[in-house]
Amino acid sequence: MLARAVTADLVLLGAGHAHVEVLRRHAMRPAPGLRFTLIAREPHTPYSGMLPGLIRGEYTFDDAHIDCARLAAAAGARLILAEAEGLDLAAGRVGLRARPGIAYDLLSIDVGGTPAMPAGAADVPVKPIGAFLARLAALEADLPRGARLAVVGGGAGGTELALALAHRLRGRAAIVLVAANGVLPAAAPRARRIALAALAAADVEVIGTAATGTAGEQVTLADGRSIAVTAALWATGVAAPPWLAASGLACDGQGCVRVAPTLRSVSHPAVFAAGDCASVEGAPRPKSGVWAVRAGAPLAANLRRAAAGQRLRPWRPQRAALAIMGLGDGRAIAWRGRFTLNGHLAMRWKNAIDRRWMAMYQRLAPMDAAAPMRCGGCGAKVGAMALAEALHGLPVVQRPDILLGLEAPDDAALVQPPPGMAVAQSADHFRAFIDDPFVFGEIAATHALGDLHAMGATPWTALAIAAVPAMPRAKMAEDLASMMQGAARVFAAEGCALIGGHSGEAAEPALGFSVTGLVDPTQAWRKGGLRPGEALVLTKPLGTGIILAAQMQGRARARWLAAAINSMRLSSSAAVAVLRAHGVTACTDVTGFGLAGHLGEMLRASGVGAVINPAALPALPGARELAAAGVASTLAPENRAASGIAAPLLIDPQTAGGLLAGVAAARAADCVRALRDAGFPAAAIIGHVTAGTGFTLAKEMPECAATVSPPSLLTASAPR
Repeated sequence: MLARAVTADLVLLGAGHAHVEVLRRHAMRPAPGLRFTLIAREPHTPYSGMLPGLIRGEYTFDDAHIDCARLAAAAGARLILAEAEGLDLAAGRVGLRARPGIAYDLLSIDVGGTPAMPAGAADVPVKPIGAFLARLAALEADLPRGARLAVVGGGAGGTELALALAHRLRGRAAIVLVAANGVLPAAAPRARRIALAALAAADVEVIGTAATGTAGEQVTLADGRSIAVTAALWATGVAAPPWLAASGLACDGQGCVRVAPTLRSVSHPAVFAAGDCASVEGAPRPKSGVWAVRAGAPLAANLRRAAAGQRLRPWRPQRAALAIMGLGDGRAIAWRGRFTLNGHLAMRWKNAIDRRWMAMYQRLAPMDAAAPMRCGGCGAKVGAMALAEALHGLPVVQRPDILLGLEAPDDAALVQPPPGMAVAQSADHFRAFIDDPFVFGEIAATHALGDLHAMGATPWTALAIAAVPAMPRAKMAEDLASMMQGAARVFAAEGCALIGGHSGEAAEPALGFSVTGLVDPTQAWRKGGLRPGEALVLTKPLGTGIILAAQMQGRARARWLAAAINSMRLSSSAAVAVLRAHGVTACTDVTGFGLAGHLGEMLRASGVGAVINPAALPALPGARELAAAGVASTLAPENRAASGIAAPLLIDPQTAGGLLAGVAAARAADCVRALRDAGFPAAAIIGHVTAGTGFTLAKEMPECAATVSPPSLLTASAPR
């Protein structure tokens, strides 16, 4: 993750079909000095053309989704998993929910939209697809007897969805297609006849009247009737997110960004847009995936030209496109103009087209990077102006025990410990392993506090050691501020005051903290103190080192990476309270030496042994699969040599790992239940303490291990 010279920031807002092509082309031919940032709602972006096949069970989740983490890594782009909620066009910033915004020099928007629909209790919009799949999975899991689902919208999307649901839910739910203008109104007559016959064969009821709204579990129709439904799935015309028009961008009546044929906003030259959320002046096209796909290449070219100050070229989309729609029975219809093809051959054609398109984004390797030479020593410090900009807005804690801190910066901070309390001190520092500086700041702070939590200490103060690559001042300030804001959020939640620190330039981002905590010396936890017969309780799942190593190799799925990041962001503060309430006798945090290394330290300090049940070890999603494929952290071999243990999860170095504690056997099950209730769902009893020395691995033993809930049917690999 070495830095390149950055002269301009291009932010891709949304992981739509056009943007994935922009990233692919950048991976194939990088633009020097142009830093790409992809902001995506979810770690995997679905391909709309495969949605019906996914519902029918013909594709797995991974067949039908593009892994945003792998694609971003291949393009050398930063990946920010967050939801946009606004734009500050004057300042050039994207506003994000529950975290600081992202600055841009050029912005491209491909966020899709949602069906134009009323707000009703039984309404389920088909877009965005990620949210729809989750809603559909929950709906399917709780289908009542005699369920009736309405699909509103008679276009290709609604018709194919109705047929896919009829195939999937046959015998469990009745499907109704509400088609205001009839089925496939824009298709060739023969294609419409074939579709109607397929609907009839699948027992899908077709109602040729517009739906005007929902009331409870009733869909109201334009002719005054209403139909009872369990849920209404809306696949009607698309409206853009309302914050686009609210930002001041020129938008059409549906809130879609008005763009010239160059795909540049007609009102703001630094902004481009494509896909469902864009409206091309003079060349309107249907809101469908096929047109978003076709916009990818001209968008990529014009973004590159805009960054270089070159003249843009207009996109001239063809007037009509080939449409292929699955019928749910192994057949498909293909049409363009009056041409129509029907049958199994058409379905094989569609499958080949879809898989070939997806393969372009699923077989990319991570991009290599190179770092420039810069001055060292104090010449590598972040400049005063950039540092001031980065620190502006950070929370300043004013407490009687803090005599000098960020509120009045001096050569050093001055603090006054409360009487009778011991000061616990620790330090941690590492280079960035993810490209989101805000989340990296959160993880770095959480990791640093782990040693204090392991002693049962209350975090008190923190000093930062931060490094960012050399860039223009504003960009250095932006990245440094994002890291520090992420860390400050963690510290503020713990009541820990960030009181100062040091910053500098480096070839790659890095962050660490010297932290202090307060603890009654008679109540401090130590590594020693384990007693034979006690249970060993682990609060978090293992596998962060394996997942991060796989991410560097382009082998980690984005959802695995997201789960690892969420675990690393989880503070152990609540676990401390639970462990104290259940009489913990010894404790440590599991970090770089892995579970085997840190448990070994506890056993030596306590003069006891242990038996560990490998089957009880909680693991992050993907960790066991990757370990079986030979993926390991670069520190794992040294941990193996030091511990004499070969089991991958036991020697895997953890970042911001969980707490490992000794608890009386009679209280251990209650302790684990309380930990899970406190937000640690993977907490588990992983073994017990013995009177011997060292530890052994048992094949079977009673366990209370957390099982990570598998993804739902529509977000996991389904049988072919």
